[in-house]
Amino acid sequence: MSRTDDSSFYLYGIGENPAALTLGSLVLEQYWQPLIARHYTHAVLKEEDLAENAYSSTVKNCVFYGRTSISPNVGLSGFDIIDLRLAWRKDNERVIMAKSGQRIILKDPESFLHNHVLTNPQAQSVLKLWLSSARSQYLTQFKWARRPKIWFLTGLYLLEGTRAVVRKATSSKIEVGLSSAFVSALSAGSVPIGASISTGKGEEEWQLQMEMEDGHVWAAQYRLLDAKYLLAKNSGLPEDGEESRGKMKMSLYKDILSVNTRRGAAEDGAEVGLSPETDTDKEDEAQQEEEKAYEEYMQKLEDTIRIFEKAPPRVLNS
Repeated sequence: MSRTDDSSFYLYGIGENPAALTLGSLVLEQYWQPLIARHYTHAVLKEEDLAENAYSSTVKNCVFYGRTSISPNVGLSGFDIIDLRLAWRKDNERVIMAKSGQRIILKDPESFLHNHVLTNPQAQSVLKLWLSSARSQYLTQFKWARRPKIWFLTGLYLLEGTRAVVRKATSSKIEVGLSSAFVSALSAGSVPIGASISTGKGEEEWQLQMEMEDGHVWAAQYRLLDAKYLLAKNSGLPEDGEESRGKMKMSLYKDILSVNTRRGAAEDGAEVGLSPETDTDKEDEAQQEEEKAYEEYMQKLEDTIRIFEKAPPRVLNS
């Protein structure tokens, strides 16, 4: 038995379609629900492209343990334990048992972003819409206004033969750990969906939620994009696809929601690159503390995007 800390990955509550959640995909804000949130799905890499751009390793008989805090030591035989993080706003512990699968990560995320994603017209169109909407005066007038968080998918776990359980706790205790008896009961396949599994620790029990035989994406790794706004009067009119200091420049739409559209607003732009790796735990905690403001921001952002989507191109580009 080995134990691996892979906490840069987020463990989901349901397996996602591997053709929809792919390397190079972009998610606006809500990475914990990547196919419900606004997103761009990058084309699935062909075998030769995958070998050139990503590392792939095989996993077998693994237990994926997702929780909001560091897992305690456990002693299990016959299984590899892999610790992952739970996506923000998911308070329950979660265990995914997989018969087999693949761990796939990009070799050079920054190079892949610039050479494969930002050069894609569909990705450019999506980013232009999101960034134009988020910088609208309609949003920036609020005290909680900020640049949008756009997540770039850099790694994933594609798992087969999975069984997913979540913790149902009747106490406030969090550090429960896993026992060999618990994992054995889960792996035996005799527990029906919806049934509870006791850990033998009194008040703690888990519930089997689902089983999936085919390959699905159960965990994903993201990097935050660094998207900064540019004023034409300071940097000149950006040419879409123009590279500068490792970042791609793009023009933005006219701010159609501004009461008094500022002079030159139609010529503003943005530059997009990859942010340095950061401790997202602290960011998640800060967001949770300001959940009401976050929900208001997301609603206003969605409303703004819909208005921009429906606007005629001649209005957006005038």
